[in-house]
Amino acid sequence: MSRLQHRPGRRSNYVRGLQSAAWQEVCRRVRLRDGHRCRLCGRDYTLEVHHLTYRDEQGRSIVGREAEHLDKLITLCAACHQKQHRTWPDKR
Repeated sequence: MSRLQHRPGRRSNYVRGLQSAAWQEVCRRVRLRDGHRCRLCGRDYTLEVHHLTYRDEQGRSIVGREAEHLDKLITLCAACHQKQHRTWPDKR
């Protein structure tokens, strides 16, 4: 990864990945599995997909392979998603 991608005003590979067709399909599958509701509060709007962990059972990164690890993802509303990032330790 080039350090130029991290300069202010440039999108990172992570941000570009969130806009990819593959990630959008993963999000669609996770939302469908979760009944199009936040798994914490039950809201059905401003839904986002949250990584419970970025690692599989062997400790390898699942980034880019989320379709194989839907159990590591959860549907949250924007408010609950923000709360989770403030309260949960980074599990990378």
